[in-house]
Amino acid sequence: MSAPSLAIYKDVLRSGRGADRVTAALANALAARGYRVCLLTCQPEGVPLSVTLGPGVALRRVAVPKPAPGLRFLNKLLLRTAAGTRLLRALPALDLNRRVSLRLQAALREVRPDLILSSGPNEAIELTGAGPLPAPFLQLFHTYPPVAFANRKRRRAERFREALRGAAACQVLLPAFVPLLRPYTPAPVTPIGNAIDWPADEPLPDPAAREKTIVYVAYFSKDKDHLSLIEAFAKLRRADGWRLVLYGAGTPEWERRLRTRAKELGVDGRVDFPGLLDAPRPTLLRAGICAYPSRVEGFGLALAEAMWCGLPCVGFAEAPGVNALLEDGRTGLLSPPGPEAFAACLQRLIDDPALRARLGQDASAHVRNAYAAPAIWARWDALIRSLL
Repeated sequence: MSAPSLAIYKDVLRSGRGADRVTAALANALAARGYRVCLLTCQPEGVPLSVTLGPGVALRRVAVPKPAPGLRFLNKLLLRTAAGTRLLRALPALDLNRRVSLRLQAALREVRPDLILSSGPNEAIELTGAGPLPAPFLQLFHTYPPVAFANRKRRRAERFREALRGAAACQVLLPAFVPLLRPYTPAPVTPIGNAIDWPADEPLPDPAAREKTIVYVAYFSKDKDHLSLIEAFAKLRRADGWRLVLYGAGTPEWERRLRTRAKELGVDGRVDFPGLLDAPRPTLLRAGICAYPSRVEGFGLALAEAMWCGLPCVGFAEAPGVNALLEDGRTGLLSPPGPEAFAACLQRLIDDPALRARLGQDASAHVRNAYAAPAIWARWDALIRSLL
């Protein structure tokens, strides 16, 4: 009997952000466990992937012709209202999402998977826009679930809710997210966190040997809230020798904005922008503190990786995802809102090496126990086999 066939759809894999990394890791792990895995993407030929796929993963690029600018504008305009959405349904030839879906479903009929994995809300909308899929599908949530149904994206949320009606099951990243998804789908919901495929028995470095660096690994965007971190760093009063290192990338406008703010606050000489961090483990094992001021996370893979490496971490108590990974006083510190409060948490860690060591050790033990790759892949295996 042949191995079960899986199709995983991710619209594009070019940013190198967490969702790209997690999708590739899942595809590679399932192929290594004996599944026949085909990764579908609409990323054009010639545009390199930001991730590496294992030898057992087949890549299929689904060609989607670029629409005329006028038609793209018309779709955006019509999707702003309920009447416009109904008009698109009545005139499917104008619906760009349906065009993408027709191409995807044609590819799926050729791949003939036993199960389809949709990697996000946009992917579910694109997969189902032309009607029911040729196989059951499992919906993945890389984000905090309520974000997918936010009022500011009401028409998109309506399309996603419609797509979600056909899901055989859903996966969320944290147990706390299961009840948040219940109002939107009757499908079973299973929590499976992101896997960290690093040596779980690797010893932590001597805390005294760590560098005086406060690191943050995140894409430059509003939700990651680098501005609050720079302002908090500027408020530190006893931080001789400590530097703030912001790993990541984003639009040139965002980086200029962050550099300008650091200069305005007089800390530009102690704030570094080294770019993307391709191999985080060695850097995190040397660093002293992890700051994670993100406003919302589906999981916070970079945060979990910092915890794995024994870094004491600070996040905002009101930030979903962050407050599910960090337990205040045990595996990290959770700050009240605002740069002043965040600075106070950072100052506590800078002033107290013993606290840094204890929080880092407990954080590492927690994450290594909960998110080591073998246990996570076994949970995925069990979920997929329950749907086949």
